[in-house]
Amino acid sequence: MVKPAAHAGVDVPGEEELVIGSKLREWRLSASRTLTDIAQAAGLSIGYISQVERGMANPSLETLKRLADELGHRVAELFTEGDSDPEVLRYAVTRRGHRRTMHFPGSGIVNELLSPDLKHQIEAIWVEAPEGADSGDHPHSHNGEELGVVIEGKMNIWVGEEKVELGPGDSIYLDSTLPHRWTAGRGATMKAIWLITPPTF
Repeated sequence: MVKPAAHAGVDVPGEEELVIGSKLREWRLSASRTLTDIAQAAGLSIGYISQVERGMANPSLETLKRLADELGHRVAELFTEGDSDPEVLRYAVTRRGHRRTMHFPGSGIVNELLSPDLKHQIEAIWVEAPEGADSGDHPHSHNGEELGVVIEGKMNIWVGEEKVELGPGDSIYLDSTLPHRWTAGRGATMKAIWLITPPTF
């Protein structure tokens, strides 16, 4: 649900970029995949993927999702560690300040996992995004359903070719197989709660 700049310029690697890049490289090597192979499959250049793996680029969520999908992982695995066992967990309380957090480099967008992990039937995310931040240039589509509620600020969301403007208290349900993307509207930081089933991040 976010976008750091799509193919942002090279800069000094930050800690988050290095961790993300290192995990992607680890997954690729474990799968015995070459840069050339992944680049062709994901529709990206070899050089760009190399920069991502070295923490020298700010990839968009769309780019991270393409790479993770191609390597057989969820994009959230780039930001979280060690989920709990769904057979043991009967209920869970997640305190504010102790949520698993996904910072997407270069975007200003923060996703916090409200659900305890990604192994159950629903994923709940607290989303904060500054004015103009968005989910990427290319719409997402996947199996499942989503429901979002805007708490503060504004969100513009496109479902197929239709644009919907949401303000505080507004909610939207959508069939996730429909191409969709969003942008934080003008004004205050957009804050929203997003529910996805089954978990896809």
